[in-house]
Amino acid sequence: MKFYCRKKLFLWFEMTLNSPGKLISATIILIFLCGIITFSFSQSQEPSHNQEPNFFTKKDSVKPSYRNKFLVFPLVALSTETNWVFGVANAYIFKTARHDSTLRVSTMPSGFLYTLNNQILIALGANIFLPKEKYIIRFENSFSRFPDKFWGLGNSTDSKPSENYTFTQFYINPQLYRKIFGDLFLGAGVDYQRVFNIEYAKGGYFDQDQVKGVSDRSSYTVLGYSFFINHDSRNHAYVPDKGELFRIKFSNFNDHVGSDYDFRTLEIDLRKFFKITKKSVLAIQSLSTFNFGDVPYRNLAILGGNSMMRGYYAGRFRDLKFAGIQAEYRFPIKGRVGAVAFAGAGEVANDFEGFGFDKLKPSIGAGLRVAILKQDKLNLRLDVAGGNGGSLNYYIVLAESF
Repeated sequence: MKFYCRKKLFLWFEMTLNSPGKLISATIILIFLCGIITFSFSQSQEPSHNQEPNFFTKKDSVKPSYRNKFLVFPLVALSTETNWVFGVANAYIFKTARHDSTLRVSTMPSGFLYTLNNQILIALGANIFLPKEKYIIRFENSFSRFPDKFWGLGNSTDSKPSENYTFTQFYINPQLYRKIFGDLFLGAGVDYQRVFNIEYAKGGYFDQDQVKGVSDRSSYTVLGYSFFINHDSRNHAYVPDKGELFRIKFSNFNDHVGSDYDFRTLEIDLRKFFKITKKSVLAIQSLSTFNFGDVPYRNLAILGGNSMMRGYYAGRFRDLKFAGIQAEYRFPIKGRVGAVAFAGAGEVANDFEGFGFDKLKPSIGAGLRVAILKQDKLNLRLDVAGGNGGSLNYYIVLAESF
């Protein structure tokens, strides 16, 4: 076992706390991050100096030893959603079979944050690839007390001022995937969400729109099960330059399993990556969320955030359904630094008839990329984007948006 410490200065952090059906997206724009302590645990065999693990091939011809890492990040941050943020985060980056160069890197991030908006964010996540990737384990666990903003339901709230509200929430979402053949996985999971201590302005948007999960009760539980179909031929988990990801998730919530609301959710995520030149990539994503039934507020489809529809406040538009598409061109500049240009469009609607090309919200932006862990091809992204609102939104987040 070896221990070593590196001192670097760079910007990092993204905390997700309850996006619809998962965790609410809270984009943390980091303005200062220092004192990174890296603990590396390795066995006797070290990677060869002239042979790096090959993350872009399915062939199992070379088996170097991967060095696991434990990173600790003290944080001071700022964003429009949170005001000033103080906290600590850490991430365990590892392989379950350290000599398998074709096995993708597993991650277990966690963090604790407190903001000057009296928001508390605690989260623990995991994305674990078991040996030979026959199984994949994922989970998202969080606790949050989160003052937030609401503009009413629907796609036509552009001129409305925001209303403040606060909620407290527990969220647990374990998932297990099994490889069927090739790049095809089937999976199942459990979604548990407990929302309570809801505070909002009486007679405001929540009461006017009769929003379930707020105007009808002060606390509730959402419990259900999910099934997944996942086809993933990307050649890298963080920065693929070819391949595709096709993911379908169907979730069922009803009183038979202990849920206070009876509804179903269908999520469809399609991503395609094209190598344009030797080092430049065109990435395209289509993302849809369709809810059916009595859907509580925290599970509604949203538009905005640091992944899809950058340029809009996370949850600026909410309704039963969302559909969006984005494209991003990624190219190197020099050394560890690269750049991107991206654009997207999307909208929310109450039903399928509510969608229309004349109602699309545009999103456009650009950003820089800095390779933080070069061997693992893990980038820090710094994006600036705008939408219909006229103001710009800034994002400083670890890993690509998709």
